[in-house]
Amino acid sequence: MTDTIPGTGAPRPTRRPGALSLAPDFPMLWGASAVSLLGNGISSAALPLLAATLSTDPVVVASVVVVGRLPWLLFALPAGAMADRWDRKRAMWLADLVRAALTGVLAVAVAAGFASIGLLMAVGFLIAVADTVFDSSNTAVLPKVVSGDPDRIRRANSWLVGTRTTVESFAGPPLGGLLFGFSRALPFVGDALSFLLSAALLRRMRGDYHVSRNAYGETGLWRAVAEGCSWLWRQPVLRSITAVAGLFNVACLAQTAIFVLFAQQELGLGAFGFSLLLAVGSFGSLFGAAQAGRLNAWFGTAVSLRLALVVAGAACLATAVAPDAWTAGAAEVLAGFAAAIWNVNQMSLRQSGTPDHLLGRVTGAHRLVTYGGMPFGALLGGLLASAAGLRASFVVAGAIMLALAVFAAATITRSRVAELVGEPAAGRG
Repeated sequence: MTDTIPGTGAPRPTRRPGALSLAPDFPMLWGASAVSLLGNGISSAALPLLAATLSTDPVVVASVVVVGRLPWLLFALPAGAMADRWDRKRAMWLADLVRAALTGVLAVAVAAGFASIGLLMAVGFLIAVADTVFDSSNTAVLPKVVSGDPDRIRRANSWLVGTRTTVESFAGPPLGGLLFGFSRALPFVGDALSFLLSAALLRRMRGDYHVSRNAYGETGLWRAVAEGCSWLWRQPVLRSITAVAGLFNVACLAQTAIFVLFAQQELGLGAFGFSLLLAVGSFGSLFGAAQAGRLNAWFGTAVSLRLALVVAGAACLATAVAPDAWTAGAAEVLAGFAAAIWNVNQMSLRQSGTPDHLLGRVTGAHRLVTYGGMPFGALLGGLLASAAGLRASFVVAGAIMLALAVFAAATITRSRVAELVGEPAAGRG
């Protein structure tokens, strides 16, 4: 029987679940993400500030980012295959413990005065190896946590993206800047503690997150990797999203790698001002994460994805000509809004449209392209800054994103999204 409002006969509005009611294990997954992302946010401000104290050469500073992204190029595929073979929950908390130990080593080295560009590269590389294991397992585990319902997957991703924005982009960077001002080692101590707390929360999850052996089979590692890559290639929407996301991240890293120098040399900001500039984009991200479902209802997922690319490109170009921190901050708000819309939708489509036993491998293949291109984006940003000035990276990034919006208009269509996940294909686009 349909639930109605007494005395009216009208259907009772469906109450959207909050984080606590999405699924029994979701609060633990959400909490672990929150504390870990807070640590990431602290380090996102402290690490470039530390690198900038060791060198003012844009190529050298960008190289720290390049090396920290290389593991995605080298290990994303085997990490994805392992996420389809191991207990995903166990893989996540073990990766957290490894990251805690490595970040703790960095904190000790900084406190003892042994910090160097080489050390930052080495620790960043090893942490990113653990990141590949954690990310593939984390992405693959979410649909099972919320029982595989596409609407719950999107809502869960909205919560996670909103939380990422609040703690990693809003709270973390200013805190990182403040801690760095007191002691260069403190931000890294905080990051290590966040990984330990995340591991503790993940261990409290009660569900069984093994992949069925019958579904996975006894396939060898590289044959399993090939199976996941082949499946992804045969899905037009997911294939296009992966290609777009790869170039999107190249454009993003071209800016991120030199953003600390841009803030200091072009906008005249100090450590705390730089941290605030990183944080201000979170307002746009929070709004985007909260409104992703509404935009999808109005325009459909395909159009929402394309609009996100247009807004992101416009934000890059606005930053390129920003005369002051206020204008750059407004552009960061737009960029945050676009990134949230893009991330909620592309993650939800991939998780809803991929069979569980393939999701780790498909995620690994997706990350190979999307994260594997980041080192080249960071290097591109450093080279552009050296050759044409710090603002050149933002111009090139904006042009790339607008070109991607044109490509997406032809390849990420309503009909293809409907074929993948069953979203209504009515309307244009």
